[in-house]
Amino acid sequence: MRLFLIISCFILVSSSFSWAQVGSEFPMLIGQKVDGKVVDLPESVEGKYTLIGLSWSKKAQENFETWVNPSWSKFVVKTGMMDGLYDINLYFIPMFVGTKKAAMDKIMKNMKAKSDPEIFPYVLFYKGDIGPYEKSLKLNDDTKPYIFLLDASGKIVYATSGRYSEKKMLEIETILLES
Repeated sequence: MRLFLIISCFILVSSSFSWAQVGSEFPMLIGQKVDGKVVDLPESVEGKYTLIGLSWSKKAQENFETWVNPSWSKFVVKTGMMDGLYDINLYFIPMFVGTKKAAMDKIMKNMKAKSDPEIFPYVLFYKGDIGPYEKSLKLNDDTKPYIFLLDASGKIVYATSGRYSEKKMLEIETILLES
């Protein structure tokens, strides 16, 4: 019985990330696109589902990048047979926090010079404090990217972290198809 309680507590704690934020309003996040346009989330995207990826450390970058091509292909380019079903906003948000704030402008310039301009509308740069987001979104591991699906009113309907997987994308697609 004691072992059952320990295992149950472990499962409850370890799975709490996936549902802790679901149902909550996504906190206000003001970011800047490469072209200088300011975007206020979730206000700017209300009326449409939105997939948001957040990352704020070099340690998470590789895992963050695993989400780019599959999300781009599924929701922007729409290369698959069923992909025309989705009309959602997509934002990848590198967050410049702490001492990294000073690097944001240089990285934006490099991106503008060296990256495909087609991706620019889907990248939003954030410079500021991570504290409010750590608390409200339960961002507790800087080695992972965090992915959120917002409904048309800005509420979180799905949350996950870590590398991209087919299973995670299927969970996102299921929510979109049921809406």
